[in-house]
Parts: sequence; structure tokens; C-alpha cells
Amino acid sequence: MPSLHVTSRIDASYLRIVLRVYFISALFVLGTLGRQCCKLATKVDLLQGETVSINRMTGWLQARDVAVVLWKLRRLPGGVWLGLMMIASSILTLTADLAVTGLVKPVMLPDLCPFTEGLVLDWSDNAESFYAPPPNGYPALIAANVQVYSDQWNSAIPHEYQCLVGIYRKVPWDGDQYFCGSEQDVLGGWECTDLLKDYDFSPDQSPSDIRESLYTNGLQYYSNASYTDYGDSLGNTAHLAIWSSSALSDRVLEPFDVLVSVDLTGHKMDQKTMKTYQCTVTGQVDNINRILSQMKSVTTLNQWANGLERILYMGADTTISKYAKGNMEQYLNSLTMVQGGSNTILTNYTVDGDHHYYGCVREWTTLNPAIIALVMFASAILVITIVYWLVLLGFIGKYALSKKTKGDGGRKNIKPVPDSTLSWILQAAREAAMSGGSNYGYGDAAMLLGVPRKEQELRGWSFSITDNVNGVARVVRRRGEAAPLMYENVFVHHEYKR
Repeated sequence: MPSLHVTSRIDASYLRIVLRVYFISALFVLGTLGRQCCKLATKVDLLQGETVSINRMTGWLQARDVAVVLWKLRRLPGGVWLGLMMIASSILTLTADLAVTGLVKPVMLPDLCPFTEGLVLDWSDNAESFYAPPPNGYPALIAANVQVYSDQWNSAIPHEYQCLVGIYRKVPWDGDQYFCGSEQDVLGGWECTDLLKDYDFSPDQSPSDIRESLYTNGLQYYSNASYTDYGDSLGNTAHLAIWSSSALSDRVLEPFDVLVSVDLTGHKMDQKTMKTYQCTVTGQVDNINRILSQMKSVTTLNQWANGLERILYMGADTTISKYAKGNMEQYLNSLTMVQGGSNTILTNYTVDGDHHYYGCVREWTTLNPAIIALVMFASAILVITIVYWLVLLGFIGKYALSKKTKGDGGRKNIKPVPDSTLSWILQAAREAAMSGGSNYGYGDAAMLLGVPRKEQELRGWSFSITDNVNGVARVVRRRGEAAPLMYENVFVHHEYKR
């Protein structure tokens, strides 16, 4: 099943910043427009002659205040539609930053890295100037290392990807620790098969006796097969490994397979159980065989035999490693790569039309589907709010242009619609001043003394107890403050004078 995660080359830290800025901006615009929508929705209802419930005049609220209104009034603030939008905005505010932190993650994924120079296999005829690849050079080291790196990355990358192990067409000169073999990199590989013909030998039998017995039973190609072991001064041995080539002689330059017999036990005094594997090449066999045909296989296996113990066992007195089979295959892969690459890391060309890249892993950024859904959700509610705001503006414009509105001054009379804490304080101050203020004049030219028109004029007001008996407090003007005059005329806008 394909993954729903989205990957990007953008660094995870930068992408988190971008997403945080997006959510902060979206929520800021949403809150600003939401507040305007609350005010405009109230105006539209008043213009239509309807009474507006107090819960619809709360303005745009955040999570805690939404919960308080729901608890105390048992109604949604701003009405059903705007109330639901406030709840959605509150949830988004609480979850967006956590989602960005937890769902935007760096991940190692297969990629391509540029190849400049290194160990490059060339299987053309007579390409090599030597016939036995050295096992102790730097090319042998990086040929072995990149296989280990490639195999280890499989435990770190997502399961739908895979780094391959085998004989690589080319290996970067530095043995890149981020090497990840792709299908284009792999020429083929050695594959070892258990022949299921295990033989037991007593501890006092010498390696030569064991080697001869295995040859007699058809489990080695010749009686003087190369071997390595771990022995003491008394002639006791452990960790015996024997191998031989099907080419039989260095005089025969031809493709070959290998028989490998390994001791399964770990101690010198244990009865030896020798298990035999037959190792053959797979993949682009023709090209690999051309490399093998240039090699003196008997001499080569003899030179590389000393390294068998370190790949088959994990130290003194240990039994055969569970990684022995795979390690043998990788060891033979390394041998083949050193031969095919002429034991040099200075080659800067490729063979057979191969590209100048090799498989590697790089850090990408993965986005969980949930964060993508949050981005889309934030965009959707923002677009819906903008459309709703434009619709409300259309209604206001319609009434402002109508003769009815112009005739009765209704638009002027609903101009101070409370939509925030400060505007509600202004409303309270206006009502207090109008109920206790002085009127000058009559009719349409009446003047009200001390009625604040703007929120900036609240600097001269305070909240004070006005009824000591009942403990009632209200918004009052501080003594000594100059009181503005507000003209009330239904046919003109408010006008203030000092």
C-alpha cells in the first residue's frame, strides 16, 4: 500500500518555521475577520429590525472564553455559525504547533549522489594487469565497507525502500558511509547455498586430515584447498574454514564457483561439525564471469583465506556467527570488486553507459497526512470566513444605499456595536453618561454632556462603587475630567466639541 506521507528536500527545521508562520498568520487573519463578521452580523440583524441575543455580541473569542460562554449562557458565542468557527479556530490554535512539532520529521531516504572517482569495475577483455586481487589494500576495505553501510541502512529507512548488497559497478573513493546500493548500482552478487552435508570430526584430527576427508566426499574441489584456523601450541585448532575453486588450477583462467566448509563449533576441544556451502554468482553473470576469468582463482583464494575467520566468527570460543552466510557472500563480492576495479580508486569514468551517480541516503523531510489535513482545514475555514465577511459587507452596503436607511438614520444609530471587551466598556460608559448626563436643547439639536464617543475617551473613566449599601459598582467619569459635548441629531453624524 503506498504511503500517504509527503516527502520534501526542504530541511525539517525550515519547514517547521514555514508551517508555524502559516498557522500564526492564518489564525491572526481568521481572528481579525471573525471579529468583523460578529459585528457585521449584528448590524445586519438590527438593520432588518430584529433583536439580537447577547450571546451573539461577544465578539470573536478564544478557546477559554468560548468555553466560559458555553458554560454560563448555554449558547454558542456569536451564534451557531460563528460559534462553530470559533470552536474550530480554538482547536486549530491548540493543535497546530503540537502537530508541526510532532508530525514534521526528518527521515533518511534513498537518493543519488554524484560520483567523481573511485573503484570502477571494467569487465572488458584483458582489462587487468594483475591476476590476484590483494585482500589488504584500501580498495578491498571500501568494497567491504559500502556493503555493510548499504545493508545497515535498511534498518533506518522506511520499509518500502531497500538498499541492496552485491557487486557494485562503482564505489566512491571515500567509501561513503551513506552508500545505499540501488538496482542501477548492482552488477550482481555471490550467493552461497548450504549443501546440507555436514560432517563431524574429532578434536584431534588435523586440518589437513579434515580437508582430505572433505575432498574425498566431494565437498572440496581439490585436496590442498586453502584454509584458516585458530590453533594453539599443542596443535589443537578451532574456527576452521576451508575453501577451493572449481577452476582447479591457476593455469585455467575461467569463471568459477567456490566450495566453503566451515566449523560450526567454537572451542578447540569440541567435536568439529563442518558445514559446506557452494557459492556461485548471480545477476549479470556474463559480465561478472569476464572479471572472474581474468583471475588466478587458486592463488586468490589462498591470499584471501586468512580473512575468513573474522567474517565467520565473533571472537575466541564463539560458535559460527548467524551472519556467516551473508558475510561470506559479501567477502566474495569484495574480492570480485577489487579484481574488476584493478585495485585502484582513481578511476573517474564509468563503464557500459553507466551514469555518474551512485545510490546513497540523504535526509529528507516527511509530512504526516494529519499535518497536511490541518493545513487544508485552516485554509478552508479561512476562505469560508472571507466569503462570509464579503456577504455581510454586501448586506451592509445594500442597506446603506437604500432609501429606507437614509430616511430614518438607522445606519448611524447602530454604528457603535460592541464587539470586544473595550467596546463593551465604552457601551457601559455611554449608557451611564446618557442616563445621568445633562441635555441641552430640544429635538433634533439636543446635546448630551459627557457621553464618550470613542474608546480613546475612556481614559477619563473608572469603575467605582456607586451604591455602598448594595455594593453596586458602575462605570463613572473621574472627577476633574473635561466632559465632551455630543450632538445627537438623527439626520447628521455625531459631533463632539470641547
